[in-house]
Amino acid sequence: MKFQSLQNMVLPTAFMVLYLMLIPSFSFADSDGCKSTDAYEAICGIAPPEDMEVTPDGRFLFMGITPGMDGRQIPRLQVMELATRQTRDVELQIEPESGWGEADCAPPSQPMGAHGIHLSTREDGRYQLLVVNHSKREAIEFLEIEPVGEGWKTIWRGCVENSGTGRFNDVSAHPDGGFVATVMFEAESMHNPPPLDDLLGGRDTGYLMAWSPERPLAKIEGSDAPFPNGIQVSPNGRYAWYAAWTAGEVHRFDLAANRVSARIPVDYMPDNLSWGEDGLLLAAGIRDADVFKQCFLAHNADCPSGFKVSAIDPDALSNKTVFQAGQGVLPGVSVALEIEGDIYVGAFNGDRMIRLTSRQD
Repeated sequence: MKFQSLQNMVLPTAFMVLYLMLIPSFSFADSDGCKSTDAYEAICGIAPPEDMEVTPDGRFLFMGITPGMDGRQIPRLQVMELATRQTRDVELQIEPESGWGEADCAPPSQPMGAHGIHLSTREDGRYQLLVVNHSKREAIEFLEIEPVGEGWKTIWRGCVENSGTGRFNDVSAHPDGGFVATVMFEAESMHNPPPLDDLLGGRDTGYLMAWSPERPLAKIEGSDAPFPNGIQVSPNGRYAWYAAWTAGEVHRFDLAANRVSARIPVDYMPDNLSWGEDGLLLAAGIRDADVFKQCFLAHNADCPSGFKVSAIDPDALSNKTVFQAGQGVLPGVSVALEIEGDIYVGAFNGDRMIRLTSRQD
C-alpha cells in the first residue's frame, strides 16, 4: 500500500480524514522482535522499503521509503548494500539532459519523496530509474544510475510533471522511451471523503496514465480500477499489468486495444509487482483490509497484518502462492523482488524486510 503522512502534507487523500477522527483503542501484538526462522531471514533496523529495485550488478538495492503509519520516517530514496545490509540516503547530482522527460520540467526544489520506483535499461544502454515524487509537486522523476567505485551514483536527468489532480502511485518504463503510471485517485474526489469502509470496498478510484517523447501525459481511457497500485509493463510493451489493491485483483491492460483483457483474483490485496527471473510476475500484499483499517486508525507502525506473495503466469493467467504468513511477521507487506534466486519482501510499515529462504511450492 502506498501513502504519505499527514505531517508532510504530501497527499490530500481520503485516508487523511482518518487522522482527523478520534483514534479508538485497539490491542495488537507487535511484530515478533527481529527473529529469523527456517523460512526467512529478518533484516531489521531499517526504514520501511515500500518499493525496491536491484542494481544491475546485483549488489545494491534501491528502496522507496514511506513514512509508516506513525509518520516517523521522511519519504525518500535509499540504497542498501546487500552484502552488509547497510543503508544510506541517496544523494542526487542535478545534471539535466534532453531526452529524459519533458523539456520544460525543472529539477526538484527540495529532496524527493520517493514512492513507487522502476529501474530499466534505455535504448542506448544507460540505466534509468523512474521515481514517483509527491514532494511539492506530482511528478515522475527521471534518474540515471552509473557505477562508480564500489557503488553507484544517482543523477537527476529530467521529469514529467502531472498538472492535473491525479495522484500517482507507481510507474513502469515502456520500450517506446516513455512510461505508464498508476493513479490511485484524484485529489478533487477526496474533498468530501467517503468512509474508509467505502474506500476499501472495491469501487473504482483511479486509472492509468501514459507519457512518451511523442505524446504528452494523459489518462488511458478504459483503465479505471479500484485503487490502482503497483505496475509493470510487459517486455514487448503490449500490456500493462497493474494491481487493483482494494479489489484483490491484478489486471492486464492491452495498450494496443485500449481495454482490460484479463482480471486475475489473488485472494489478498496486491500492492507492488515485479518480474521474476523465470518470467513470472511477482505480487505481494496484505491479506486483511479490516486489520489495515484498525492499524491505520491507531497509527500502528507494527501492524501485525498477515500477507501473501504469489507468482502470476502471464501466459496461463494463473496465480500461485509462493509464500504466506500470518500476523506478526512483517507489517504492511508491499513488494516482493527476486534477486539471484532469493525473494526479498518489503513493507510500507515497520522497520524491516525479510529474505525468503524457503518457498511454499
